[in-house]
Amino acid sequence: MKTTGYLGPHPGFRPRIFAHRGLTFDKHTQVVDENTLDSFELAMAAGADYLESDIQVTKDLIPVLFHDRDLKRLVGKKTLISSLTLDELQSIRLPHSGQIPTLEQALEKLPKAKFNLDLKTPRAEKVGIQAILAQNAADRVLVSSFSEASRKRALAISNTPLASSAGSSKVLSAYFFARFKNLPALAKELVTIDALQIPAKFFGIDFTDPRFLEPVLAAGVEIHYWTINDPEQMQELFQIGAHGLVTDRCDIAIKTFS
Repeated sequence: MKTTGYLGPHPGFRPRIFAHRGLTFDKHTQVVDENTLDSFELAMAAGADYLESDIQVTKDLIPVLFHDRDLKRLVGKKTLISSLTLDELQSIRLPHSGQIPTLEQALEKLPKAKFNLDLKTPRAEKVGIQAILAQNAADRVLVSSFSEASRKRALAISNTPLASSAGSSKVLSAYFFARFKNLPALAKELVTIDALQIPAKFFGIDFTDPRFLEPVLAAGVEIHYWTINDPEQMQELFQIGAHGLVTDRCDIAIKTFS
């Protein structure tokens, strides 16, 4: 496992809380848009430890924080992020009047925040890492991707160590090595990562099975479950060893463990 300043000492009495796309709710009412500076500030004010977001890239190669490849879900237009310049993109207002921020804006606006950033496209690898390094933010970013190849390419671009979580293929390899008790192979598979960020269950695979959990935890790799919004499930996962929880409701998570 690589060592960076990203994770730091574990809170112990509760899991690390990752605010999934920030925090958009005040009690039962949505008040801001996801993946905006407003949602990130709301999450930090609620006590989140980390801000989870996603990197897309504009037509003029600016990394921005947005989950979807297009604007259809939030704006109703099936316009690709990659087809718009930054100026064009930021002229568009989201349903709660929010604006899609650049990665640079988020890192500058929230200098004490730590980000968990999912690389959504191959173009995000180079420009995303360059923006992180330009802001001297390597120690407050964890890079993730469903693609293990993307994770590796991104880390190879950086001249500074970055925390990272495993891509899907590495997660599945780790699962089967653990289940079949091939501990040397498991240790080798996990040596370059800081965390497994996984659902509790996935297509019949139970990632809460102690036969998987115990060897992974013994290897010194953290386990973060996503996306967990139910307080009872939050407590259950923490009790079986989860180091972190990715949640849409970081406010509820903080209260659950207070």
